[in-house]
Amino acid sequence: MITWSVVVGTAFALTLGALAHVLPRAFSSDHAVLHQAALLWPFFAVMQPLGGAVFALDGILIGASDTRYLMWSMLAASALFIALAATAYELGWGVVGVWVALDVLIGARLALLGVRFAGRRWAVVGWG
Repeated sequence: MITWSVVVGTAFALTLGALAHVLPRAFSSDHAVLHQAALLWPFFAVMQPLGGAVFALDGILIGASDTRYLMWSMLAASALFIALAATAYELGWGVVGVWVALDVLIGARLALLGVRFAGRRWAVVGWG
């Protein structure tokens, strides 16, 4: 499931990359908006395969009732996101800084969930 999610996410990323100059124009003709879209688009595209893996791992761990770990790992990743988003605000990085923080959030979640999945502590058979 994880592999398929990454493959589909990669297909979305490649499609989004190919449509980087077309798709935003379907929503706006404002030059400022299109400029911001061009700056953000790579971060948006990179998030797709990473998100695919994260959301597959979410489903696997939810199905295994490993929700306590999911909660704590999301809190840890969220704390990192908040710190980076606050830094982006303080340093004037604008919306690009927020999108970098979002990609880091997804990357942190992938790292934390990947470690849990590889460790197999979540794989409990029966009702314990």
